[in-house]
Amino acid sequence: MMRLILTTTFAVAALPLGGCATQSAAQHHAATLDGPPSRVVALPGTPSTGEPREVRVLVDEPALKLASIVLRGGTVLPTHHSQVPVTIMALHGSGTVVAGSERIRLDPTHAVVLAPNVPHSVAPDTGTDLVLLVHHLGRGEEHHQ
Repeated sequence: MMRLILTTTFAVAALPLGGCATQSAAQHHAATLDGPPSRVVALPGTPSTGEPREVRVLVDEPALKLASIVLRGGTVLPTHHSQVPVTIMALHGSGTVVAGSERIRLDPTHAVVLAPNVPHSVAPDTGTDLVLLVHHLGRGEEHHQ
């Protein structure tokens, strides 16, 4: 089992997602997390038996939402979008993120970053299990469709 440690203050860049990695002080502001100053979040490891699609919210704060999604046996996460930026990481397995007309490879060495309102789906490699860590910059579920 992997663990992720969160601290309560982090930087949020107000940059377009494809833009330059540098930012001015005017483009940078701090957001805080509710709850304790730091905490450990247990991440799922190799999937065991269960439902074809299993979603678990790990952190649900005003500035940050983390969720794990297990897609078993090639189960596809259907097309949807979020009104906040999203990062999708594969903790176990590999597959493809379809974002608009793009097909983007997803595996434990690559993450996919999506701008707000980009329709996307996730398909594990044929017949395999895929464990995702999804990061919403803000409360994605309130704006997730």
